[in-house]
Amino acid sequence: MLTKKWAIGGVALGALLSAGGAAFASDSAAIDARLRALEAEIAKLRKEAHEAKAQAAAASSRATNVANAAHLKADPHLPPPPPPVFVSFKNGIFVETEDKAYSFKVGGRIMVDGGGITQPLNGFSSQVAFRQIRLEVEGKAAKIWFYKLQYDFAGTGQVTGNNQTLGGIRDFFFGIQHPAMSIPWAKDPMFIMVGSQFEPFSLESTSSSKFRPLIERAMAVEGIAPNRHLGISLGAYGDNWTGRIGVFSTSMEDASISPGQNTPAVWGVPKAAGWVSTGGAQYVDVAGRLTYAPIRDEHNLLHVGVSGRYHSPNDATGLSDDRVLRLGNRLRSEATVLGQGLLGTPDLSCGSYANGFLFGGVPFSSAAGHCTKYVTSYGFELAGAYGPFDMQAEYIATDYQRDMGKILQARAAGVFAPGGSSAHFGGYYFYGQYWLTGEERAQAYSTSDKAGANFFEPKIKNPLSAGGYGAFSLIGRYSSVNLNSGPYSGSGLANMLAFSNPTYAPGGTFAYQSILNAGIAGGRQENVTTGLNWYPDKGVHLQLNWTHVLHVSAPLNDYNIIGSPMPGRQGFYFNGAHPDLFEARAQIYW
Repeated sequence: MLTKKWAIGGVALGALLSAGGAAFASDSAAIDARLRALEAEIAKLRKEAHEAKAQAAAASSRATNVANAAHLKADPHLPPPPPPVFVSFKNGIFVETEDKAYSFKVGGRIMVDGGGITQPLNGFSSQVAFRQIRLEVEGKAAKIWFYKLQYDFAGTGQVTGNNQTLGGIRDFFFGIQHPAMSIPWAKDPMFIMVGSQFEPFSLESTSSSKFRPLIERAMAVEGIAPNRHLGISLGAYGDNWTGRIGVFSTSMEDASISPGQNTPAVWGVPKAAGWVSTGGAQYVDVAGRLTYAPIRDEHNLLHVGVSGRYHSPNDATGLSDDRVLRLGNRLRSEATVLGQGLLGTPDLSCGSYANGFLFGGVPFSSAAGHCTKYVTSYGFELAGAYGPFDMQAEYIATDYQRDMGKILQARAAGVFAPGGSSAHFGGYYFYGQYWLTGEERAQAYSTSDKAGANFFEPKIKNPLSAGGYGAFSLIGRYSSVNLNSGPYSGSGLANMLAFSNPTYAPGGTFAYQSILNAGIAGGRQENVTTGLNWYPDKGVHLQLNWTHVLHVSAPLNDYNIIGSPMPGRQGFYFNGAHPDLFEARAQIYW
């Protein structure tokens, strides 16, 4: 009896499993059928959308032809009316023709900075000023030409000796990007541009001030990397790589746009003329930058890059080529508006001094001591993003090859010319940023900008204008720069100088002058900065930065430096000071 019951139960269980399997198979078949139906429906919708787009284009063309025909009928001698244009007032004024062959955009920015220093050494205890007031126009013509014109009405007033005549010119270039210049792996054709443009060097140096997560660039970048210069460059880019190289010279942001003068020409002057022409050759740069992003999607990014530059000073001196030949003289402790300048080398070209005679025994002054023959700079960059966290770091260095004979000649003429036949300076920074509101910097990365791969405005998830709170981020940075080269540049320099010459008199003891001339003491500084960013809406950016100086040993710019600072410069040899700089920025751009 029990066996019979088990048999009946087994049959019932088998029937149940068979029915379940049949039901499962039926459901699976139904799901497959539904997916196929949905795919067919999507394909149909795509086809209808494509046909609708084609019909709209045809209708637009017919409307244009009808308008042209009516226009010719009214007066056949008049030219046809212009094609319709697209106009947008969203974040600026943008106008583009229907065929996208011509366009222009009117934009600009206003930046107001302010803050204070708790321990001012050579700067304002507090200050507020317009950091930038810029207007710009950019666009394209005939599909292949592009241009950009940008002028800054605020300039950089805190930079000593900044050229005031043309100092407001920033981006001011035009170029061509022709289909005939297409190359494999490139997203678009190669491009050539001419005019005032960023030299291809460094990630942070070529980034727009509108989108930098900290108010000012790191000291190593600001002090060593080149800025905008007049020149010509060739570039290309793909989905995850960029490359650009160019030849450059004068910058509208130089302290002076003229090289040294009164230098007798060394060639090209007929001896029979009986006179010697004078003039001066401006400096020349050759620079290039390559970047590659092996990881790039909406949420993750890994970016690497390398830069290089060769700089020939020619007849330039620290009066004109001050960014290179008076290295670091523009640094303002990463808070430019507060004006605290602690670093800077002496003129590494040896400046100007009398060293010869013209025909008839008339003395002339060499406008350039020519103590620096050439300069090579190089940089390495790294950036990454993982969701709401991102980081960035760079190492930048520069090497000077100098003429020892010219240096000794300058010293004999009474010029302060420290250092030897070579010098090395460098620095680095790294920072990390976390988006409290969930934004992701990987989405702001682009390779198609003419300046090279970089980061732009983040995509704000909940703008203030849409009822949200905007985008918030916290950031921290460590930065360091060392403008000392050679012996006797450490913290004991002041003690050695005092021991060798207690009176600090110019032209003092031999030991005193030997120490002064042994190495280049441009100073060294280390900063740590914390910051808060708020992007309430597209085109609006508010920032707060607190910078603490971890270490500073200020430069030695004159052999009578101790107790007698140079005009307009920090002058004294400081060591052990730890200023705190508080800075805020409010900016709007369109």
